[in-house]
Amino acid sequence: MRVSRLLTNRRLFILLASFILLTAIAGLTLRGSGRGATWPERAIMDTENAIGGLFYRPVSAVTGFLQGIHDLHQMYVENAQLKSELQNYSALKVELQSAQAQNAQLNKMLGFKQTGGKSMPLVPAHVVGRDPSKWNSDITIDVGHANGVHTNMAVISTDGSLVGRVAQAAQYSSKVTLITDTQVGDGVSAMVQNGTATQPYGIVVGSTTESGSLEMQFLSPVAQLNPGQSVVTSGLSDVYPKGLLIGTVVSVKTGQQGLTKSAVIHPAADLNYLEDVFVVTSQGVK
Repeated sequence: MRVSRLLTNRRLFILLASFILLTAIAGLTLRGSGRGATWPERAIMDTENAIGGLFYRPVSAVTGFLQGIHDLHQMYVENAQLKSELQNYSALKVELQSAQAQNAQLNKMLGFKQTGGKSMPLVPAHVVGRDPSKWNSDITIDVGHANGVHTNMAVISTDGSLVGRVAQAAQYSSKVTLITDTQVGDGVSAMVQNGTATQPYGIVVGSTTESGSLEMQFLSPVAQLNPGQSVVTSGLSDVYPKGLLIGTVVSVKTGQQGLTKSAVIHPAADLNYLEDVFVVTSQGVK
């Protein structure tokens, strides 16, 4: 009886102790939740952070390096594309400038043919050949017998200035002797437009002292001419129609004993840069 009572008291004591312990643990837990994580939680968090840092930093570095390589490659590709586009743009710009220059030249030729060249039958031609060793002597053009072009026909520039004459003609090409030639050319009968009724006459030939220039010879000793006056074809020839502009008087000098005069003439046509010309087909020997 006494033993049974002791066991019953012991059970009550254990239950009471257990209740007190649980109440204490619960109180500690509730008070700790207001201040922060418990030390076991903090220990776990620190361990995770330490381990995570060991892996994160190398992985982050490798990822950043790979991203840098990718960005560099992308930059290289974009740079190559920009260079290609720039080259294409430069090529297109050159083509456009060339087309614009050609269009301007064709408009100039058309304008002359419709105005100043109305009274003359003209055949347009392109300069297709020029010997550097005979730069001031002759050129080759891309028209010939098939286009109605024959020997001894006058050749003029796109603005109507005199260039030379057809020296040889083939079926589809011709050789033109320039007015600056000093070997083959026999000169051009010309006159000076001095604004008077007595215009001085002479023969214009290529200059032997100044390459690319002209001389007007056999002028009368009493001829009245001055620098700046225009020199044109006289029409006293079967080759050159009258009134074609040859050039401008640069200077005048008197020959020995004052028996003759001569003049230096600057060509009106840009003979150093010829691309397109006209052949005057109204005169010439077939």
